[in-house]
Amino acid sequence: MLLLALKRGEPSKDIEAIIEKFRDTAGKKRVRCPSCGWQPEKSARWHCVDTGAPEHFAPGCGTQWNTFETGGKCPGCSHQWTWTACLKCNAWAKHEDWYEAQDD
Repeated sequence: MLLLALKRGEPSKDIEAIIEKFRDTAGKKRVRCPSCGWQPEKSARWHCVDTGAPEHFAPGCGTQWNTFETGGKCPGCSHQWTWTACLKCNAWAKHEDWYEAQDD
């Protein structure tokens, strides 16, 4: 789609919008912090540890992984996390609230 847009000679301001629209691979929803809008890179890592509120999970298994690659499920112990903390602003939000539908 991006190559077709470039071939048609669309203005460069439209190209930026097209690139943003297709940032994620097909079929996935964009991931953003509901509080600050931060978009985690694939290299971002969360830890399976007891964080206290809002989701108590003692003691946690210590696994580090990108929570959005597994839909919030720890690959080490299979705990399904309901809440996810933003690594930028530290705000907690329900994991499902991080997923934002992309425009078609």
